[in-house]
Amino acid sequence: MEAGWLAGVAALVGGLSVFGIWAWASRRRVSIRAADLERTLEVRTTELESARLQLQRMSTEDPLTAVANHEQFLEFLEREWRRSRRDGLPLSLIFIDIDHFRAYNRQFGRKAGDDVLKHVSRALATLVGRPGDLVARYHRDEFAIVLASTDGPGAFNISEQIRQGLEALQLPAAKDAPATVVTASVATSTAIPQRESAWEELDLIKAARHALREARAAGGNRVLRANLGMAGPPELVGLH
Repeated sequence: MEAGWLAGVAALVGGLSVFGIWAWASRRRVSIRAADLERTLEVRTTELESARLQLQRMSTEDPLTAVANHEQFLEFLEREWRRSRRDGLPLSLIFIDIDHFRAYNRQFGRKAGDDVLKHVSRALATLVGRPGDLVARYHRDEFAIVLASTDGPGAFNISEQIRQGLEALQLPAAKDAPATVVTASVATSTAIPQRESAWEELDLIKAARHALREARAAGGNRVLRANLGMAGPPELVGLH
C-alpha cells in the first residue's frame, strides 16, 4: 500500500516537473515572440519616420539642387516678414540669376546645365551659412536667399561675396557669353516692415526682381541694390 502511495506521489511529482518544464518553455517562447514583435515594431516605426521625413523633404526641397523650393521660400519669407514687423528688424532678399544660362544649355546640353545649378546651389549654401537664413531655387536658373535681421549694407556685402564666389568656381562659360567663366547677376532688396505700412513681403520680391532685371540688362556679373520704400533708382555697383 505504501509503495503504491509513493509511486503515485512520484508520478505526480514527475507530472508536475513535466508541466513546469512545459510552462517554462511556453513562457520562453512567448518572451522570444514578444521580443521579436518589439524589434519588428521598432523597425517599422523607424521606416515610417524615415518615409515621413523623406516626404517632408520632397515637399520643401528642390529635387535637383536640394535647396528649398519655391513654395518653401514663400512660406519662409512670409514668416520672417511677420517676425521682422513684430520686432522692428530689417529683412533682406538676395536674388541670383546665372548669366547667359540658355546659351550654356544650348552649347553643353541640359545635363551640363543641371550640373552648373548644383554647383551654384552648393556654393550658395556655403556662402550663406547662418541657421536663420534660407537658400532656395526660385525659378529655373534663379536662386533666392532670405537674410533675417540683415540691413541693406550687410545684404549688399553678402551679395558681392556671392558674385565673386560664383565667378571663382571657374566653370567654363558658353562661347556666346562675354566672360570665359560662368558668372551671375545679383540683386538685393531690404526693408524694415512697419505695422502701419501697406508694404508686404511680395513688394520686397518685386523690388529685388526689378533690380535683377536691371543688372541683367546692364550686362550681368554685377550687384544691384534696391531698398524698399526709398526714393531714387537702385545703386549699381560691381561693374566689370
